Amino acid sequence: MNKQNYDVIIIGSGLGGLSCGATLAKNGKKVLVLEQHELIGGCATCFKRKGMLIDAGLHEMDFGSEKTDMKHIVFKKLGLFEKITLVPLPSAWSVKVLDSKSGGADFDEANSNKAKTQDFLIPHKSTKEALISYFPHEKKGLEKYFKKLNFQARLNYKFPFEMGFLEFFFAPLHTLFFLTLSAIRQRKVGDMLNKLIKDSKLKKILNINMAYYHCDAWRFNWNFHAIAQANYYHQGVYIKGGSQSLSDALAEIIKENGGEVRARCDVKKILLADKKAVGVAFVDNTNSDSKAKGVQELFAEKIVANCDPRIVYEELLDSKVSRADSKLTQNFTAKTSLLSVYMVFDTNLSKKFKDMDYSTFCIDKEYFDKPFDREGENMLAQDIEKRGFVFVNYSKIDSGLSEREDRYFGVITALSSYEEWENLSKEEYKAKKERAKKAFESRLEAFFPGIMEHCIHSEFATPKTIERYTRAKKGVPYGWDQDLEGFFARSRFKSKSVKNLYFASAFGFPGGGFTGALLSGYRTARKMLDPYFYPRQLGLCVLFGVVASTLVIEGIKLLLG
Repeated sequence: MNKQNYDVIIIGSGLGGLSCGATLAKNGKKVLVLEQHELIGGCATCFKRKGMLIDAGLHEMDFGSEKTDMKHIVFKKLGLFEKITLVPLPSAWSVKVLDSKSGGADFDEANSNKAKTQDFLIPHKSTKEALISYFPHEKKGLEKYFKKLNFQARLNYKFPFEMGFLEFFFAPLHTLFFLTLSAIRQRKVGDMLNKLIKDSKLKKILNINMAYYHCDAWRFNWNFHAIAQANYYHQGVYIKGGSQSLSDALAEIIKENGGEVRARCDVKKILLADKKAVGVAFVDNTNSDSKAKGVQELFAEKIVANCDPRIVYEELLDSKVSRADSKLTQNFTAKTSLLSVYMVFDTNLSKKFKDMDYSTFCIDKEYFDKPFDREGENMLAQDIEKRGFVFVNYSKIDSGLSEREDRYFGVITALSSYEEWENLSKEEYKAKKERAKKAFESRLEAFFPGIMEHCIHSEFATPKTIERYTRAKKGVPYGWDQDLEGFFARSRFKSKSVKNLYFASAFGFPGGGFTGALLSGYRTARKMLDPYFYPRQLGLCVLFGVVASTLVIEGIKLLLG
């Protein structure tokens, strides 16, 4: 019999793996997290350039009220509020529409003064009122839109195992019925916006940050849009010191509770005994001695995969064993990805550009004037170099990223897909990256004339870059495309074919993004800690219901004599 080294070994240190590990460790489990990269955190990491910390993934994080956002519960349970500093953002975001033919990929500095923009400021909390002031003819539609947003967010404010007994008992009436109805209807964002709003420009503004979730408004599920938007409109935050601070805080919780987090440890295989996961084989790349880099084995009662499930099924498990689970991944699509231009400036952009928001969505008038329909909103069908983008100006807040007083960080991000960058030679790939980088820099100059003279460093990342560092196939930071809602719409939290093998990542329930990954890891840990919660709770509900109804009936009989 193999010696058990740990209670749980977690493969990967993305937010799902770290939140799962932190929850398990705080509940007395001996946890080991193994990360193949030199930095822990997956997409929640920071790297250094020119005296700056560059945040690889986090622009802003939605942070709703305690009535709509489950992160309040998770952060309190894990003690994260004491370990990280949440910096409130000045607004949800702004939208700039370039109203000049001098904008776009053909822009040059000679005609920069001709550029004119139409600006929309989207504030927190008073979002509805601000939008009504811009589109007074859509007041009725906006009131319906925000009512539906808030209703959907309130439905999803707690996992069942966080509910008190009476709240759980009555959940079928106040929550489960509506969640079931929503899952049956499977509404899409494009259809809902067309149903509620008539003005195409307003619909584009309401859907302006779709790159945070999906690439197609007519496939993107309404539930994911509603919950996140409701929380973003309440308050957006940044984590001081970057997303790496969040990853490091979760790792610290694991270590404080007797666990370990090791970087540069590449898992090559999940070890099995009678179709039961019992350990992992990995290569420790922290040792400079090549002879010491041989495959090592460690054993645990349970294994959690924080990586892309396809890596587990196709690389870490025997194909015969994993066949039953691998078929499940064929039901999902994974297309939504991003491109980014990471930029370092030598001046404070907030002082140079007084009207520059923290987060500014930049689009051309040509796109803004088009109807809101399937063809017009198919972002991936647009030329990469002319695609709308968001520019995040981190100097607007006390981000904690700069190691020097004369260095400031900004990033351009737009939708992309792996298919746009594959099947290119090394030279073709490099040339395409350079063309796209120059086009986005030129367009940023069109929106903010004079900005590029202060850019001292920029580098371009594609979906292939995301795949290289996170190993998520096709570089999908959000996991499966968020087309459907419900448990069946995401990967299972537990393997069907391999006992004691679990999953915790953006590919699982409830979904992708920073919030989704955090909640996915927490949910998996809670279900591992209390696998009999539902049968026990349901049994108690039945017993309570029988006793309560019996007492009511007997009471009525007494009253009636």
